[in-house]
Amino acid sequence: MKRIYILSVIVALSGMLFTGCDNADYEIKDNSVYLSDAAGSDKSVTLTMEDGVDVNVNVRLAKTVDHDVTIELKLNASLLEEYNKLNASEYNMIPNFSLPTGASVTIPAGEIGAVYKIHIDDFDTNRLQYALPIELGGVLDGGVTPSVSQGRFIYLLAKPLIVSVPVMKGATTSDGKVRARPIDDLWGINTSQWSLECWARMSAYGKNNQALFNTGSGDHEIYIRFGDANKPFNYLQIKTLGGQVQTSNPGDLVANVWYHWAFVYDGTTLTIYQNGEEKTKFDPPAPKGGQVRFDRFEMISSGSYFINDCAVSQVRLWKTAITQTQIKGNMYYSVNPNNPNLILYLPMDEGKGQFFNDVTGNGHDAEVGNSFRHWEHNVRFDK
Repeated sequence: MKRIYILSVIVALSGMLFTGCDNADYEIKDNSVYLSDAAGSDKSVTLTMEDGVDVNVNVRLAKTVDHDVTIELKLNASLLEEYNKLNASEYNMIPNFSLPTGASVTIPAGEIGAVYKIHIDDFDTNRLQYALPIELGGVLDGGVTPSVSQGRFIYLLAKPLIVSVPVMKGATTSDGKVRARPIDDLWGINTSQWSLECWARMSAYGKNNQALFNTGSGDHEIYIRFGDANKPFNYLQIKTLGGQVQTSNPGDLVANVWYHWAFVYDGTTLTIYQNGEEKTKFDPPAPKGGQVRFDRFEMISSGSYFINDCAVSQVRLWKTAITQTQIKGNMYYSVNPNNPNLILYLPMDEGKGQFFNDVTGNGHDAEVGNSFRHWEHNVRFDK
């Protein structure tokens, strides 16, 4: 792990840039100091971490004064804990990181604000997500009051996925599909809710019944494929619990374009999300016994029907109904492989060989078999 360091720089901001921003939080006081980023409705911002990241903590006054104002800055781990509970997220404090003793910002006399800059070196996240929860401390000099409601803000540090991905195609041999272990034994995993996510890119949508996923048995089967009987076949369909729904027909999927798919079953309704947005939903029949049973997990499973090349990445199977906020927040980034709600997590980023490791430790590693074509490297989904 690389060393993490910070560099503090004070930069004066002209008062002309911030006219007309007073609000009720300040009207009951003569003056106050607050975090500019916290003045809006959002209480966090995501910063992309590539070869390190610079975090600019903007501190400002409600109105200028004729003397310097100096205020402390602090890290607040409890703020991050509250954020995780509220957003069902798993952000961590940055390892081996602390602000310098006495970290503070000075706003010069006659100026409206200043910036405290924090630089964080790149480090191995081990698929975890990190954040900087910043809050204002005491006013060391200047006689103004720190804002309570706008004195806290969280900087989410996200390392984008830049990965190798496998390209696959249907095969008619006995090992002509991707199969997760155990292969010969039924899994017998029962859950009242489930979610399935992935990135997928098709070279074309030239035939019906190109099966992306196949899981379950009999009445509990979950079958997800591109195209059914009606042309053109550039739409996605899911069959489950004796019901089915599809994204649209005629379809709107474009060849050689990456799409993020999320399928979420909350015990009543199954919703399909495309690129983080709700595409369609329906209420399938209730599962027998009250729970959905997972007995296997397969990809690229329709043999000779799967005629086009398909690249797949970041396959995550959950035993809970994840939220749209979680989907959007994690589309472009890794998630904690130790999350207890994960049944399997196949990043599919090995870059060599024909095996995909289940990083949850649950043992559902997958073998590609004769479906494998080749690897592509340095694939990025957020650009």
